[in-house]
Amino acid sequence: MSHVHGPGCNHGSGGGGGGGPQTINISDANLAPPLYKNIAGFLRDEKKSAMKQKQGVFNGKRVDYFKGKQAVNALLKEGFAKTLPQDEKKPTERSDAVGILNELGRLGFILCVERGDPINGKHTPRVLRPCAVQEMNESGYYLWVWEGSQLRTYLGAVGLVGAILTAVLFPLWPNFLKLGVWYLSVATLGLLGVFFGIAIVRLILFIITMVILPRGFWLFPNLFEDCGVIDSFKPLYGWDEPKQKKKAASSPSSSSTATSEPSQTSNKESTTSTTVETVKED
Repeated sequence: MSHVHGPGCNHGSGGGGGGGPQTINISDANLAPPLYKNIAGFLRDEKKSAMKQKQGVFNGKRVDYFKGKQAVNALLKEGFAKTLPQDEKKPTERSDAVGILNELGRLGFILCVERGDPINGKHTPRVLRPCAVQEMNESGYYLWVWEGSQLRTYLGAVGLVGAILTAVLFPLWPNFLKLGVWYLSVATLGLLGVFFGIAIVRLILFIITMVILPRGFWLFPNLFEDCGVIDSFKPLYGWDEPKQKKKAASSPSSSSTATSEPSQTSNKESTTSTTVETVKED
């Protein structure tokens, strides 16, 4: 479960101190088996793994790091088991998950580090230093050496450069393209104007109906709800939720309290009358 530096260590000596740049020999994660690339990809995806990752500074560069406990929890989830091949053994114990982390470290995906002080204040990234002993456990912190597939980054960079060049060369465009862009911009502005117009009209209607009627009237009540574009315009209209429902929800508890008080009073009266009768008989 642990990896100690030695003559054949793939992490180098590193050391825990020193503020300057440090040279560390790490295995190339791109040469690792596809299984461990899938595992690392699962952990890097915060939506799938729900593993919280923070930013730190290592050798003057911003990097992502995480805590071992959160990685172990992510590896024991059912979502991770679904990403593994059917013939691959699923981790069931926390020690199994720690073993996977140890293998990721050996293959050069992660590096065990210790946290230093923040750079400039409380809410700034912390300085990260490599641990002398690369021991994988739940209490340790690990930075990502492997950055994952860079295809999306490269495509985004090419698209950004292409968009800038296209905008710069706009004066050289053919007339039909210029006319098309003009119509498209006018249509976009028109749609935005209609949207803001609907928002203003529905607000005015709501304010007027709140004054006149007991309940406010909403035009397109789901317009600003978290739903699809088509569902935002369904239904056509709706009414504001009445306040009486909230009062009705709290009234049963108050009525039960009121009924319990008379019963307690009657019990006291019956006890008193019994005592008086006993005294008279004596």
